[in-house]
This record gives sequence, structure tokens and C-alpha cells, in this order.
Amino acid sequence: MSHRVLVPLELPDADSVPDALVRSIPSMEVVLLGHYGLPDQTPPSAARDQFENDARQELNGLTNLLEDAEVSATTRLVFGKARDKTVNRVALEEECDVILTSGNADEVKQVLVPVRGKKNFDRILSFAEELLTATGAAVTLFHTGDESDRRSGEEILSDATDRLMNAGVDPDKISQQLSEEADTSQSIVDISESFDVLILGETEPSLRDRILGNVPAQVTADTDDPAFVVRSAKSDWVRDIRLNRCFYYPSSYCVLIYSNMEYLLRLLITAQFVSTCVSKS
Repeated sequence: MSHRVLVPLELPDADSVPDALVRSIPSMEVVLLGHYGLPDQTPPSAARDQFENDARQELNGLTNLLEDAEVSATTRLVFGKARDKTVNRVALEEECDVILTSGNADEVKQVLVPVRGKKNFDRILSFAEELLTATGAAVTLFHTGDESDRRSGEEILSDATDRLMNAGVDPDKISQQLSEEADTSQSIVDISESFDVLILGETEPSLRDRILGNVPAQVTADTDDPAFVVRSAKSDWVRDIRLNRCFYYPSSYCVLIYSNMEYLLRLLITAQFVSTCVSKS
């Protein structure tokens, strides 16, 4: 399986993708997203009229650097204010299953792969297999926190090791590390200082995540290492069903869209009615 990687770049004067990372993804399709951030008072249409030519030229120059390394790349240019929403939207539209966050990497020799339970397990390891094959890097499989999906950390790490070995990864280049720290994000940040690149899995946010931020977001905000964030599978996406339209979104970034307030009002009235009936029974 070849993966499709979204690389968000902040225009203007964006940093190029480090050579070490370019060399790590030669077999993957890459989408360069040039996001031109705007002040609140600036309409995107006005900014596009004024800056599009320069932004397009800069983005094409960054694309040429990838193509010189024989990496297949396409581009998207967006003028806007909500960067995170733009990244998620473009990842969905371009069917990218991995997002590369920015960071410093002079080489890719040590890769950290935190793994938990069944959630996103296969997709994380599938991407890790391809990255490790391309780079010949050593990998540390890391598990922290409570048991996931009723499986022990030792079992999760053992399964991940077997999966990589079966894919042809050198067993001598696979190591395991188990932690019992409750703060998953901080544990990953602390250990990441010894690694060049991280591979993180997009997670289903818990109540704690909604208050404090989910694990990938916290880790990428607190580390200088680049991270490949593997998105959840399409089978985990939720569906907003209407009589005549459907919308698809990753469950961890679920957005309910309604075209008119009348439809939303009917839903609220129905929910209140059901709640009242249940309480009376």
C-alpha cells in the first residue's frame, strides 16, 4: 500500500521540507498544501487577487525540490484564517492518509512509533513499514498508559514487532519500550528527544482529550521533531444523514453540517420529545 502524505506549508516564506524527510518518502504521493494565513479583517478573495501569483511561484519552487528528488507531488493553495480546519479539509478532499508536521531533521536513523490498542494499529504499522524500508532506520515501538482494548502493553508491543518483522524489517533494528506513566503525551515528548522522526496515530478524542487536547496535537506542539500523523480509516468516519445529502468526516474531527435552521430545530424538538418520553417511562 502506497501512502498519500499531506505536507502543510505556511506561506509566505515557507520552510522547505528537510532533505532527510524528502529522501524518506520517495515511494509515496505527496500533496503540498500552501496555506497563506490572513488577518481577520482581510477577505480571502482580496488576498488571492493581490498575492496569488507570488504564492503560486513560491509553492512551485518548493514542489520542484521534491520532484528533483523523484518524489511525486501535487499542490493546493489556500488563502484563509483557520489553518487547522483547512488542513483537515484538504486532507479529506485529497484522500491523504498521513499528515507531516514540521520539524528539524538532519537525518532519519531513529524512528519512534507509539502504539496503543486496535485503534489505527494496522494503519500506523503499514506506514511505519514503508518509511523504515525507504530509510533503513531503526525503530522503537513505545507503549505508555493504561491497558488498551483489554490488551497489555507487552502484548501490543509484541504484536507490533511481529508485524514489522513479517514485513521484512530487520529484527535487530526493532526495539521496545514500555512506560506506565499516566500522561501519554508528556511521556512521548520526553522520549522523543532521542529520535529523529515520530509516527503518531490520529486518536478518537476522550473527554480528557476534549479538555486538554488529543495526544497527536499535544505531542506535535511540544516537540521539535517532525511527525507523520496517520489518520483514522474511512471505516471510522461518521455520516451526517439527511434525506437528500450525506457528508463524510473523520470521527475525530466530526462536524455536523446543516443547510438550514429549520432542519436543526426539528432535530432539537425530536430529541427533547424522546428525552421526555424516556424520563416518564
